[in-house]
Amino acid sequence: MGLFLAMSGIIEGNEDSVVDALRAFAEVNQGSFEQTELTTEDDGCLVVSEGIGGVTVLYPNDFFDWDSAAHFLSQRLGKPVFSFHIHDGDLWMYSLYENGEQVDQFNPVPDYWQELDKDARRFWQGHALEIAKRVPGLLPEQISKYLVQWGNDVFESSERKKAYPSDKYYYGDDWQLLDFMKKLGLDYPVDDRGAPHGVTYRFECSSDGAG
Repeated sequence: MGLFLAMSGIIEGNEDSVVDALRAFAEVNQGSFEQTELTTEDDGCLVVSEGIGGVTVLYPNDFFDWDSAAHFLSQRLGKPVFSFHIHDGDLWMYSLYENGEQVDQFNPVPDYWQELDKDARRFWQGHALEIAKRVPGLLPEQISKYLVQWGNDVFESSERKKAYPSDKYYYGDDWQLLDFMKKLGLDYPVDDRGAPHGVTYRFECSSDGAG
């Protein structure tokens, strides 16, 4: 089984207000939220980290309602909120929410679960301009090359290509998400050894959505 990962990225958020909103989300869903020292291997471990462009929330491995959480945070905080997901080590994707409305979304392999028609595929193409309008100082051309589909030219080629020369990861690599997040000023709250470098919380939530 590959990697499954879910995060929220709150543009221009601050840590205290995000923590308050997460606590409210847990309460609404008959859950709990308590600061405690944990590792990412511990059940219920949620990590919050503040970067130069906002706050990142890494959810526990057994939490599946990441889109609902991002939707709630965008309403509660009045900030643009990304719902990031890495699925089974095969792809990364996002949905972007603002004031409780989904305003953009991207999946490099839109036919991953089932074959889609042209309109459905277009829905998942992502729009650099929509993101740049909501991220201060960001130009569309700084992220537009991430928002491309991974076709046979990516999966069957022996040549690995990056979206931008300064990137660490390549097309076809689920970790390309980290390069994208870096352009947004959002931190990935886990170091190279797998240890959290943000504040950890035990997060339990009865919300049973499917993401």
